[in-house]
Amino acid sequence: MCYNRRVPALLADKSLHRIVLPLLLIEWLWGIGIYFVLATTTLPAYLKALGANSLLIGVMAMTMSALPLLLQLFGRSVVDRFPHRKRGLVGMHLVMIAPYLLISASDGWLGRTHPGAQITVTIALLTFSQIVIGLIIPVWLDMIAQVIPMPMRGQYFGLTSAFSAGGGIMGAGALIGLQHWLGAGVFRGAFLGAGLCYLASMTAFYFTPIPESAFQHAPEPSVWARAQKGLRAAAPRHDFGRLVGSMMVHAMAIALVPFLVGYATSTHGLGLPEGIFTNITLYQAVGASLGGIALGWWVDHTGPRWPWVGMTLLIPAVILLYPHAGATPVLMLCSVLLGLLTTHWSVSAPALLELSPPGDKSPYVATANIAGFLPSCLGPLLLGRLIQGQGYPVAFTAAGALGLCACALALTVRGRRDRRQITT
Repeated sequence: MCYNRRVPALLADKSLHRIVLPLLLIEWLWGIGIYFVLATTTLPAYLKALGANSLLIGVMAMTMSALPLLLQLFGRSVVDRFPHRKRGLVGMHLVMIAPYLLISASDGWLGRTHPGAQITVTIALLTFSQIVIGLIIPVWLDMIAQVIPMPMRGQYFGLTSAFSAGGGIMGAGALIGLQHWLGAGVFRGAFLGAGLCYLASMTAFYFTPIPESAFQHAPEPSVWARAQKGLRAAAPRHDFGRLVGSMMVHAMAIALVPFLVGYATSTHGLGLPEGIFTNITLYQAVGASLGGIALGWWVDHTGPRWPWVGMTLLIPAVILLYPHAGATPVLMLCSVLLGLLTTHWSVSAPALLELSPPGDKSPYVATANIAGFLPSCLGPLLLGRLIQGQGYPVAFTAAGALGLCACALALTVRGRRDRRQITT
């Protein structure tokens, strides 16, 4: 393994350059698109501008967080139906991207005259898009496990988080420019910009030299057989199972994040201008960019336990600070911390790959994510109902308590030194 102290070992290894550098470009382009329509800022601001209440915003949050988890066990079966699996993966991405372009078009048609219909169209199209991305996720992560050596995966996910967030800084800056240029049409431009950036990202992936062997494994008898493998690994006696339990509770806690933009602009909250969502998006991108590489280094050097504990404590920390975020420095700090929270997959993804049994990782990733489906559904609906009925302080308290519970479960995951190999 080649190592150079001036750069991360992953980038110093020349044998990986042909794959890693294009993958970083893919994440950079994808990050620009994500921050055009960030689920924690732009989407709730868009629904609020259309007249949606907290419950509808909660439904949107559930759509974005929970639906990708629903059908993940079928992802391998879908991709394996394509003669060329990499091309099939590109095609699935194109199907997932199309709704963003359609939302941009429908906003010009329905947004002003029939805002209620546009809310329905937006939620329906994003529901379809998120179901498709859910089929992609486990296969994509298994592909990464095949091409990136385990000792470098933390660095890889940290770098991809940083590149994605670096692209996000550009996307958030462009979003601010769109707001000044288009005014009320900023959302239409945001969805169009996101779709075009996603298309550019998939063009880069098409030309990335990923070998077909990265998608090939010994065939499983059935989807049920894959489910059984995942369920055995997710038993509480295994570190993998305890991590999954912590992720389930964490999924309910972070459901608060999309409501924070509404709190920031509400007369019952911070009372900030409606357009503040663009600045919050930019601050979140900065936080994600700064945190990505550090989190990757932390995972590689200590294992996933303490980095994940840190992720679970971010929600209680933000909840304590956010009521004081009317002052710009505090708002910036909270947004930076939320940006770091949005990169939680830079810890959870290498953790799932490391703590799961060897071989095809897709059934274990799928099982972990499907386990988060119900919490990801309940979290936004519960917190939305609390906000609408009891107010923001009660919802803040509930989310903070859930974050502390997720931390307690994370502390039960053993460290790398005393962990035994999982076998199923």
